[in-house]
Amino acid sequence: MAQLSTSTKMLYGLGFSARGIKDGMFQLFLFFYFSQVLGLDAALAGTASVIALLFDAVSDPLVGLISDKWQSRKWGRRHPFMFASALPLGVFSWLLFAPPAGLDQSGLFLWLTTFSVLVRLALTFFLVPHISLGAELTTDYQERTVVTSYRIMFAAFVSPVIMIIGFLGYFRPTPAHTNGLFNIGAYPDFALLCGILMVVSILISAWGTRHVIPTLPQPSEAQLGMSAWKLLGSLGQALRMRAFSMLMLYVMVIYVGLGIGVVFTTYFITYYFGLSTTEMALLPIGSAVGGILALFIAPRWGRLIDKKWSALWASILFALFFTLPYNLRLVGFFPENGSPALIPLFVGTLIPAYTFLWVALSQANSMMADVVDEFELRTGKRQEGLFFACMSFAFKCTTGLGSFIAGLLLNWIEFPRQVELDEVPARALQGLGQVGGPILLTFYLAGITFILFYPLTRSKYLYIRKRLDERHAHAQA
Repeated sequence: MAQLSTSTKMLYGLGFSARGIKDGMFQLFLFFYFSQVLGLDAALAGTASVIALLFDAVSDPLVGLISDKWQSRKWGRRHPFMFASALPLGVFSWLLFAPPAGLDQSGLFLWLTTFSVLVRLALTFFLVPHISLGAELTTDYQERTVVTSYRIMFAAFVSPVIMIIGFLGYFRPTPAHTNGLFNIGAYPDFALLCGILMVVSILISAWGTRHVIPTLPQPSEAQLGMSAWKLLGSLGQALRMRAFSMLMLYVMVIYVGLGIGVVFTTYFITYYFGLSTTEMALLPIGSAVGGILALFIAPRWGRLIDKKWSALWASILFALFFTLPYNLRLVGFFPENGSPALIPLFVGTLIPAYTFLWVALSQANSMMADVVDEFELRTGKRQEGLFFACMSFAFKCTTGLGSFIAGLLLNWIEFPRQVELDEVPARALQGLGQVGGPILLTFYLAGITFILFYPLTRSKYLYIRKRLDERHAHAQA
């Protein structure tokens, strides 16, 4: 396969901006909006996420299977779904943040549940084919890490930009709202902007990468003749592969931990560190800078050491840096709220935390592409869509199971709803520190243990690739 041009990698990566935009909306605003602004019980908000996650458990593999078997001479297996996902994703994302006024607890719960399901379904129709396309663009061991680094760089850079736009453009303090995050009227307008940007980024990426369609792998005749249920049975075969099962467990536990952190982020910066919305706008810089640094670091780490060890060390480092401010605050070694040293030190920990997080996830996605090749060698079936549907499902655990656990934790620390900073009890603030420090660190370290058992090395992959190339050459002879 020919070397990919930088423009192709850029246009491919641009599509993942849609996920970055969605993350920017959800990470700081969605749970806080429904729980603190609209007054929905935190446990109900978390339950809505779990219900949406159950739909994902069905929709993600089905979309992967349909995409794997899709036949279109002009548009290939992946692009039709990417084009089709754009407009629904934008519209549903806007409607999610625009519930009718006057809804009670049941109404808010149903609105959040319904549109969370619809947003995630539309996202599935984009994410699964798009990530699968990334695995098909190249068979080179190192180039795969480069491709995933571009994808993650765009998401990592765009997500904080969206947060900054939200803080400075939509949630500024006003005479009526000293904390702009309580401005209920700003959320639908902000969501509309995000929806438009998601539609545009997906369409540009899908159109800009259409030239690679003729070079992409096609489903085998045997695969086309198999029923969807039989193809779904491939998941059982995949789960018996240690490389797949260990990688999935690692990703899912890490993402659940990140999901808890996502829900708590607005609570942390609003109540635990007492930041203004202007100060909050500085924090996403860490993610943006980290995404750019990871674009250069991840491929170089992959060349120096195997992907497994690169992911392992990057995971340990991001876990330590993400939880450092909270652990230090708990033992009295982090600046007090209002100190001029607080923001520089906070951002100073976020930059390496996000850098190593994006490096770890770049390696994990590249490793999954290698697992697809191992599966093809074992079974003769090439099912990027099914495998990356599992990765998509793991990602959605961030806002699904992670949100559910976060809701339980908010109730466990007895955090009150719809309150200003000076109304929060000291024990609830202490509970926020415990969640941000030792509890999240435990989740991250638990996930890291699984990567120790991932068996594919560079030499094993090169052997797999050699066997596959020989098989393909023999089939064409």
